[in-house]
Amino acid sequence: MANKMLLIFAHPDDESFALGGTIAKYAEQGVQVTLVVATRGEAGRAAGICKPEELGLFREQELLKAAKVLGIKEVIFLGYRDKEVPIAPPLEIVEKLVRVIRKIRPQVVITFGADGSSGHRDHKAIHYFTKAAIQLAKEPLEPKWGDPYTLPRLCYVQAGWRLSNDALQEMDYIIPIKQWAEQKKKAITEHQTQLFSQQKFEAMDERLKQDYFSREYFQCDAELSFFPGRGADIFAELERMDS
Repeated sequence: MANKMLLIFAHPDDESFALGGTIAKYAEQGVQVTLVVATRGEAGRAAGICKPEELGLFREQELLKAAKVLGIKEVIFLGYRDKEVPIAPPLEIVEKLVRVIRKIRPQVVITFGADGSSGHRDHKAIHYFTKAAIQLAKEPLEPKWGDPYTLPRLCYVQAGWRLSNDALQEMDYIIPIKQWAEQKKKAITEHQTQLFSQQKFEAMDERLKQDYFSREYFQCDAELSFFPGRGADIFAELERMDS
């Protein structure tokens, strides 16, 4: 049975900028990757490509193109508004996430850490909603949401360019992605409305840019992971988990 990875993020483009290389790597290895995105990013910048009221639709299509580049099997939109994830009805959004987790039964879930990587309020909110859903998914409650499921491994993607060298050495998983850097770049360029973010990365210090396209960093949540771990393979030792 193929390994499964579930990504839970706030906006279209989070997946490509944050961990496009890791996604491409594992998808190529046969991992079934599903992406849940809370919003369509309709409150962002349009970069002159479309009218503001059309932005959500444009970003949805951009994400679907990027997902194809990276090898993501399925994209699920939760339907909340950009910049309003923190005020989403908590029981509603957690139920949606529990249903997805119980249906897919992934070995690995990846989302943002508590700081939301960039500090974005939607990023931070999806972190806490994801944790709540993982905790609830394993409990014998609400059988109509699916059979209970205990997640083997929860990881938080970290923005390497924002961290000190000491902090980087403390990361649980450092995934080499140089072989998949071109896919990551292509997926990023599919998000054409995110020109400002692309320019920001292009202006990055050359040393940081080289690292950005060579490695991606993850912290494992030891409390919510049945099999926490460290290393260069985020699926290592999960074959022990009874499917």
